[in-house]
Amino acid sequence: MGLARAGLAQTGGAAQGALDFLLPIGARSVGMGLAAVALGTGSDALWWNPALVARGPREVALHITQTLATQAGTDAAVAFVYTVPRVGSVALSYRYLTYGEQPAVDSVTGLQTGTFVPTSTIAAASFAAPFGSRLAVGVTGKLLRIVYPCTGACSTTSSAPETGALDIGAQYVLTKDSLVTLGAAVRSLGFKLQINDAPQADALPTQFDAGLGLAPKFASMPADVRVRGEADVIVAMVGGGSPGFGIGAEAAYQGRYQARAGYVVNGPMGSGFTFGLGLSTGKLRLDFARMASGIQQQSGVTPTYLSLRYLF
Repeated sequence: MGLARAGLAQTGGAAQGALDFLLPIGARSVGMGLAAVALGTGSDALWWNPALVARGPREVALHITQTLATQAGTDAAVAFVYTVPRVGSVALSYRYLTYGEQPAVDSVTGLQTGTFVPTSTIAAASFAAPFGSRLAVGVTGKLLRIVYPCTGACSTTSSAPETGALDIGAQYVLTKDSLVTLGAAVRSLGFKLQINDAPQADALPTQFDAGLGLAPKFASMPADVRVRGEADVIVAMVGGGSPGFGIGAEAAYQGRYQARAGYVVNGPMGSGFTFGLGLSTGKLRLDFARMASGIQQQSGVTPTYLSLRYLF
């Protein structure tokens, strides 16, 4: 699986399993520089901080991603969010990742004996609830399962490794006018992933993410223009390594057109600028984002994200 994870930035520390949990998803969040733990919205927020859907809209969504890790495969997710006002939200999501066809080589002769396609699925269920007008908390339970469909003779494991994990998050609106919002989440807290045997099991890439969101209102700003920004810090709770940072901003016009930009430091896809665009037409939301990272410059593959959301 090493080649399959070639697109993930390495920041040092001990080996970790279930790196699929680290791959970003959601065009709006990516366009904001991966800064989404305080102000993320809709199904995008499920992968960053489950508390953010507590007051969000009801929606179904499709998210499609292409990165170096999946340029020859597939990275797609579907999500369903159902909200009851003043009670909370429940959500179901499913992500499917394949990393392209890879050769199976005999360790003795060095000859290719077949091909296999590393495939991961992540199934998740979330619940989030508001407490008053300012606080919201949420939790996501997720199950990762890995299989290696083979053609010919392969030396990959015949089992289907799997592990469970939890995401736990909170959001707090610091000011009555919602100008300042705080968010925090612990992500991928769970059991080690065992591929071969217990002694070789790897800890999950558990992270702590904290963010500050701002939605300033300027007297000179037209009434139909809205801006907001966020800054996040991400600390690895397992394996050490350097902390990651993300900062992003969004400008929206008439609630229909959005432009986003951000910058990521030590993110899962490296460091670099992000940008994105959004279009809202009635109940339909379309978002697009790209990331210009160091990994992209080396590989020639620009991480690209597309999200289609329908509110009901």
